[in-house]
Amino acid sequence: MPYLLIYNIVHRRVRSVSHRHYVTLYGRPAPHQVALKVDGTAFRSMAELWLFLNAGLTRADLYRELFGLESHQKTDHRIFNGKINTIDARLEHIMRQKFSDAGVDTQLLNQWLEEFDALPHSDWVPYARIRPALVYLWEKLGVHPTSVLKQSVARYETGLLKRVSRSIADRIVALKNKTEKELREEGKQDTEKIKESLVGGKHGYTLYSGIRDELLFLRRTTRRGAKYYLGRSPWTYENGGAKRIANWRARKILQDCDRLIRQSPAIPLARLPQSRQRAQVQRLIDVMVARTAQLLSDKDGIAFEKRILQPSHSRVEYNNPYHGFTPFDMASRVLGMQRRAFDLMVAKNCEIFRSVGKFAQRWYLPDLYLQELVRKKNFGLISAKYELMAKDYGRLQPIDPCMN
Repeated sequence: MPYLLIYNIVHRRVRSVSHRHYVTLYGRPAPHQVALKVDGTAFRSMAELWLFLNAGLTRADLYRELFGLESHQKTDHRIFNGKINTIDARLEHIMRQKFSDAGVDTQLLNQWLEEFDALPHSDWVPYARIRPALVYLWEKLGVHPTSVLKQSVARYETGLLKRVSRSIADRIVALKNKTEKELREEGKQDTEKIKESLVGGKHGYTLYSGIRDELLFLRRTTRRGAKYYLGRSPWTYENGGAKRIANWRARKILQDCDRLIRQSPAIPLARLPQSRQRAQVQRLIDVMVARTAQLLSDKDGIAFEKRILQPSHSRVEYNNPYHGFTPFDMASRVLGMQRRAFDLMVAKNCEIFRSVGKFAQRWYLPDLYLQELVRKKNFGLISAKYELMAKDYGRLQPIDPCMN
């Protein structure tokens, strides 16, 4: 045995020896006992997950917490980076206990560790960043934060957990943006209807508010009362006692409403339910758009189209890098057109787009020109013409090559 080891044993400076040295000292095998050291892989995974879930906490902070050290005492980061393969078993136990105290059982912890290992670390978002969106959804729609976090919100509010995955954060922000849009466009719409459109409704049932106008139209136009369709008085629904009706009842109301409108073409548009008014108006708009597209395809219409698409600046100005350029295959998004409709417009006006386009391994259109088109008053007519043409254009029918 090394002399230094014997010296340290005599002066009680070591707490353990190897099995070989134990046999050398005592002449018999060492008694069985619980291992004091374990592989550190599981500990390091839990430590990394804990640090990511608790923004602002460092490895040094966690090390001092595990070993009960003061803030001025040195730390050993080798247990975190794997330079020390084995660790004290108690450290792994402490890490598991920390998750348990946060309300995360073993099964859920293992699931989190698998997901954390599969996701890039950049895909975690601080909880504080998405909290305003959660508060907005709760106040406006009554959507509980736990239902969208897929985790108890109390764990985040108390600070036990501080980060959420990128996918959940993006979904929360998307729900908030969609809610704002719905409330802005349909200010008088029932919030329950908006909530159902965002997070789903009750299987087999339809919101009463979704068929209220159609039911009122049937009651005013026919002799059938609401009880014929609802099976009860509408008082319960109008006063909030019930919010949904069975799907088969809703289908019957909508079918009878559409049948009555078809059989009574003389009914004024103003008397129709709002949803049916929009459908009738859309038909009229479709006819007008089709007629406009037909006129724009005549000789005078083509000349009008050329004037709208005609560039307003010189080629030198368009080639100025100050204004920037957009790849040809992305220009349709800037103009708010479908790709097929945009391709048809370019094919029919190839000489104009070639005069302003720039080729550098691929075709680019100047941002200045695209901004001009968006601002032009009658460009919407040109866009509508080619959107209509794109619907009727066969998928297999080739488009004349232009920007190739």
